[in-house]
Amino acid sequence: ELEDAIHTAILTLKESFEGQMTEDNIEVGICNEAGFRRLTPTEVKDYLAAIA
Repeated sequence: ELEDAIHTAILTLKESFEGQMTEDNIEVGICNEAGFRRLTPTEVKDYLAAIA
């Protein structure tokens, strides 16, 4: 469920993003019962690799 939401968010962002998306130029935040956190650059890189 969360994985799908992250993939969908990145794919949606990619549609209007100019240039190449990397872990250095995007941030992904997650908000749930435990609170808010940002994905680490390594986590973002892994998600980007999965949709490439």
